Amino acid sequence: MRSSVLEYLEIFGKPSDKPKPDKWRPSVEADYKINADGSFVPGQHHAGWGVAVRTADGTLACARAGRQEHINDAFAVKVIAMSHAIHTAADLGIVRVELETDSQLVAGALDMHKVDSSTYAAVIEDMKYQLKLWFSKFTIHVCRRNVNSVAHELANVVRMCEPNHFMEWESDVPAHVGECVLGGLPKHS
Repeated sequence: MRSSVLEYLEIFGKPSDKPKPDKWRPSVEADYKINADGSFVPGQHHAGWGVAVRTADGTLACARAGRQEHINDAFAVKVIAMSHAIHTAADLGIVRVELETDSQLVAGALDMHKVDSSTYAAVIEDMKYQLKLWFSKFTIHVCRRNVNSVAHELANVVRMCEPNHFMEWESDVPAHVGECVLGGLPKHS
């Protein structure tokens, strides 16, 4: 019930006071920025998640994506995507990270000053613990969907794969994902 109400507020609530950027922006406070997103189609009981790790200049350092079974709502796959983003950062040995999602619900659930009471509370509270344990500095920001297009395209790619499929790329991502990387960067003058 709580996640449904939060989702309603996200869609129909007041827009935030802070303008969200239209293009991917490098992190100011961290060494890496990690975008996470999920791809869910109502009626299907599986979804895809994608994680894109970029350096300060926008270079794709690593990308991961996977298909997750037994998913019944979009919030669940976005939580799973953020969990994989946290694990990816830890696997890479990153200690200062900026995480970015297009879900206000996920960012709000990971607020360290609040206790989550959704169906996914155990996973969310575990992610909060991991954030405190593994990173010297971290931030979680909400962005527009088009800024998160790389992670979203990765999630779309693996949603069509075999059950419980996982993929990892260092730089040679699928062509349309690479186009999102290049198209999402701000123009330099």
